Amino acid sequence: MRYVLENIEAGKLSNEVEKRGVSAQQRVRAVVETLNDIPLARMAQQGGAFNFLADEPDLYGESDIRSRNV
Repeated sequence: MRYVLENIEAGKLSNEVEKRGVSAQQRVRAVVETLNDIPLARMAQQGGAFNFLADEPDLYGESDIRSRNV
């Protein structure tokens, strides 16, 4: 049997499956697509992986530009 469940909170997924008569012991296949993805830049900022860069000196400035690429 095939069901498509849309816009379900992840924590309520098992309840929604059971509502459709699928027992808790039944083996199922789930494909998960999130609906409100975090933009990559915000995810990197929230994750803190690049926080060390705040203490690093700037290596290049405007005076290092030799010619503009147009």
